[in-house]
Amino acid sequence: MFKKITAVCVCLGLAVSITGTDGTPSAQAASPARMTSVTVNGVKLTLESQAYVKQGRVMAPLRDMAKGLGAQLYWDAASRTATIKRASHQAEIKAGSSRALRDGGTVILDVPAEIRSGRVYVPLRFVVESVDATISWNVKTGTAHIILPLDPASAEKVIAERAAAAVQALKAKDWAALSSMVHSSRGVRFSPYGYVDTAKDIVLSSGEIAAIGADGTVRTWGAYDGTGDPIKLTFAQYYDKFIYSADFAEAPEMGYNQTIGTGNSLNNARGVYPDAIVVEYHYDGFDPQYAGMDWQSLRLVFVKEGGQWMLVGIIHDQWTI
Repeated sequence: MFKKITAVCVCLGLAVSITGTDGTPSAQAASPARMTSVTVNGVKLTLESQAYVKQGRVMAPLRDMAKGLGAQLYWDAASRTATIKRASHQAEIKAGSSRALRDGGTVILDVPAEIRSGRVYVPLRFVVESVDATISWNVKTGTAHIILPLDPASAEKVIAERAAAAVQALKAKDWAALSSMVHSSRGVRFSPYGYVDTAKDIVLSSGEIAAIGADGTVRTWGAYDGTGDPIKLTFAQYYDKFIYSADFAEAPEMGYNQTIGTGNSLNNARGVYPDAIVVEYHYDGFDPQYAGMDWQSLRLVFVKEGGQWMLVGIIHDQWTI
């Protein structure tokens, strides 16, 4: 028999980072010796049942976590299997099994889910990743901090007007207008493909964007897919090939905190920009003979600075080898 537990709807998206004993990011994914609290977007989550650590993994009460993460939870008592659903994401985990399913793929668990005193406990990281959220640890305090981006409908209400202005500025090559939307301290990062390379992608400041129309500097923007050759282009050349390679202002499909275009390139935008709204403009193909393999997307990434959403990333994506 399936029992459905419906949680309050909030939205999500994930990459896991670990903080060291001083609260700063640690190079090693160390697990805390205890967990005292969980916060979701800065608000402390109330757990009716206490989490615990087993074999170095935090085991959290599934029902409480599903509710706090805005997910739906279904429990099949006969098979002892829990199904978690949030937006387009779904995961299944069976008590006593080290194998779980996440969005159709198999995940091997270090510690299987288990039932204690009538409650199902699962590895916390698995739950968070399954709903595409972002978690970081403060090992010193034993606190798990979870960041949930806005759901698509809420993101659209917040950012639609701002995103429309940004994509129109790109189309018109109105660099003065675009520069006014660039984050004052972070600048805007340019990624030629879906994978955001924080070490190699070029970041330009608001001032540099304002003057970019007259900038003939040849920069290395990354590497071409397939050959690995450096992408050495002026900004005007990069714009034509890796920014406005199609009329994205008129794109037939748009996604707000939703990925539309998917290929072989890893899309790590949510991990790099966990607190962002990502707006995607998508064409599913141009020439029928390629059966959609010539799709292209432009993603604009906004984060909040003060009371305004500012542009921090321009990501071009397409089918890659």
